[in-house]
Amino acid sequence: MTRRLAAALAAFLLLALPAEAHRLKLFAQVTGGTIAGYGFYIGGGRPQGADLVIATPDGKELSRLKTGDDGGFSFTPPAPGRYHLTLAAGDGHFADLDISTDGMPVTAAAAADASPANAIPADLDARIAQSVDAAVARQIRPLLEAYDAAEGRVRFNDLVGGVGWIAGMAGLWAWLRSRRSGHGN
Repeated sequence: MTRRLAAALAAFLLLALPAEAHRLKLFAQVTGGTIAGYGFYIGGGRPQGADLVIATPDGKELSRLKTGDDGGFSFTPPAPGRYHLTLAAGDGHFADLDISTDGMPVTAAAAADASPANAIPADLDARIAQSVDAAVARQIRPLLEAYDAAEGRVRFNDLVGGVGWIAGMAGLWAWLRSRRSGHGN
């Protein structure tokens, strides 16, 4: 009977979802043509000296950086465009992010659909867009940081759900055991 219980417990543990308490996330923002951000673990803490690879969407590597003591990084790309960031902190922890420094959407389909709506000169339009982007980026950065941090937190209902699963599995095991011994008729 003990072997069956151990086998059932081992099977249950193998089916459990991977833990998210130490998942790595990457936050980045464009300000004035510079990509700046940081990596952080969902459970708390930031990766120090982690490798950050900055590449073009087609995979051409542009730069390799190390995060600072605060998990932060800063990079000024050679030209406006779309970039792919990959952060590797070791022990299987990695995160990636696509970001655009030219104000265009990150997805190719949305970028193809974008067209000028009026006849404002390109230089003036670009300067206005850059000023608005910088102002909006300053204002929404704290919101984006808070959202990223809150996204991975373990909530009370997650804990209660886990306890419910454990109690349910224990009840199922007790019911099966009583049926086998003839007491559950």
